[in-house]
Amino acid sequence: MNKKSRQKKARLAAVAVLMMTIMFSSQQVSAKEEIQVREEGLKSIIQGVAISQNTQKAVKRIGTSFEVVLVGQRMGKREIQSRLDFGNQGAEEVKRLKEKSIGFTENKLVMSDEDYNTLLKIVEAEAGGEDIKGKILVANVIFNRMKSPDFPSTVTEVVWENVAGSPQFSPTADGRIHTVTVSEETREAVNRAIDGEDYSKGALFFMEEAYADKSNVQWFKKDLKFLFKHGVHDFYTYP
Repeated sequence: MNKKSRQKKARLAAVAVLMMTIMFSSQQVSAKEEIQVREEGLKSIIQGVAISQNTQKAVKRIGTSFEVVLVGQRMGKREIQSRLDFGNQGAEEVKRLKEKSIGFTENKLVMSDEDYNTLLKIVEAEAGGEDIKGKILVANVIFNRMKSPDFPSTVTEVVWENVAGSPQFSPTADGRIHTVTVSEETREAVNRAIDGEDYSKGALFFMEEAYADKSNVQWFKKDLKFLFKHGVHDFYTYP
């Protein structure tokens, strides 16, 4: 083999080695890029899971539909603590409570803005100095009247009912219903009564004997059935 042929073969071999080196380097770069892509994808998935977990931890409690009173044709939000731990109870508990709350609305605890505000004011006027149970009891009596065929069917009508010239609730006669400032405890008591808390034993009447007209006291004791006393109020119903 002459010198020129050997030089030609050497050049070809060098080119071949160079090409193989380039191909090998390209494969390494491609592999590294693929690994990096996979790592980035895996990292994104892990971050997504972490964010999801953190979100679940941050939102620990979910309000139930007990937090709303149907007001007219819209939903009016109320501030009460009727909540459950979503992480522990899950969707089944939410569904159960939702169905239960629908049952309350079917029991006609649906009121207008006027009814709700009237209820707050009459409870404050009649039981502002009573404990929270005493306040709930006044609301209970109003709801009992709404359910009775002997009385009107809305809060406002019950509170402002006038029988033979006699108001049924004294604060509507002396104007106290217009001057009271509703306390947070009264608001809580009303909301709890709306949610079904009832101590009334079906009472339709109550009076504060120390300040009641004597003729009214005589009528209560003669024609009605005494149920119990709480605070300053005596509670009665029809015999």
